[in-house]
Amino acid sequence: MMKYFRFLILSILLFSCGEKAIKEIQISTKITYSFDTVMVDAGDEFLYLNNRLFSSDISSDRKYLFNWNREANNLEKIDLNELKLVNKIKFEQEGPNGVGAFAFDFALTQDDNCLFWTSKKGVWDQNGNLLRELPIDKLLENTEHTEEVMLSRLVQIPNESDKYLTLHRKWKSLDFYFLIFDFAEDSFRKIELPELKKLSEFEIVMMYEGQWMGSFNAGAVQSIQNDKIILALNSFNQAYIYDMKMDSLYFKTWEGPLVGSQQTAQLPKEVPAEGKERAEAMRKANEQINYGSFIWDDENRKYYRFSIKSIYSDEMTEFETYKVSGVDVFLSVFDEDFKLIAESKIPEIQNRPAKHFVKDGKIWLFENIDDELGFVRITLN
Repeated sequence: MMKYFRFLILSILLFSCGEKAIKEIQISTKITYSFDTVMVDAGDEFLYLNNRLFSSDISSDRKYLFNWNREANNLEKIDLNELKLVNKIKFEQEGPNGVGAFAFDFALTQDDNCLFWTSKKGVWDQNGNLLRELPIDKLLENTEHTEEVMLSRLVQIPNESDKYLTLHRKWKSLDFYFLIFDFAEDSFRKIELPELKKLSEFEIVMMYEGQWMGSFNAGAVQSIQNDKIILALNSFNQAYIYDMKMDSLYFKTWEGPLVGSQQTAQLPKEVPAEGKERAEAMRKANEQINYGSFIWDDENRKYYRFSIKSIYSDEMTEFETYKVSGVDVFLSVFDEDFKLIAESKIPEIQNRPAKHFVKDGKIWLFENIDDELGFVRITLN
């Protein structure tokens, strides 16, 4: 009988070790890919590329890119199939249809109307007409969320015309949380995100004459993909996923064969807000792996994410920071259940990936080519 139990225990151990080995082997580090480059024809017009398409969004059918030009107060509508500028839609600053003097950011709703949030938050149609105001400030009045709070991107909950979600962060702390507004009920609810407190391990606070002036290397990058809000930590290989249709929140962690599980450097907790000490801390932090945002490939049913390590020279910029001389870029591939299945270094990418998205099964990366809008496209084979 004892021999039987020893054999059974040994079999279980061998099976467990074998299962672990199989799982590790399944994470491929040999992704094959190819590149091509396409240019957008703007005709006699100039496109707004100053902020690298930071305030832009893709239509629900993936046919159009809408790029917000905050200097001219217009929306550039670009046909991604024909690769040409279709229209520039003028928005008013003031008056009943005004979006305000400075639109902090822009996004599209599920039916391709325009979301803006400034001192005035609301939904506009593609002709610049205000459809509805979103009284967020009124709902937050006299609550704990009134002061020292940073409002992030607004997202309409799928198939819920009166419900919107936003990520909030208190300025001087690592208190992150989702707020979900129901404008039909004039109410909101809060979803705590306690795992983001761990970002304090790598946070570097800047001080000036004893006063808090901000911090860096402790953040979360948000993306809206496949009816999910994906909130990825920059210094840990981890993310919150909120499924908007199911109203469920869960937390995922990964160990990448090339990008690991987290940053590892010993970083200072506090530096002066200016000078060489701050520059040294920034360089040391950015030489570590920085995990990026997720994008969804509906055609191949996969998620992709770029992570980078910056490479610096000893030259200084006018802003008292070291000059970036290059980057190491890594691409991670996940299945639709967020299981890591492949990871590879992409040496052909020489700069930090700016705006990127997936269309027609290819990853499109924004590229400013001689002040004209181009995209480098990656096809995974």
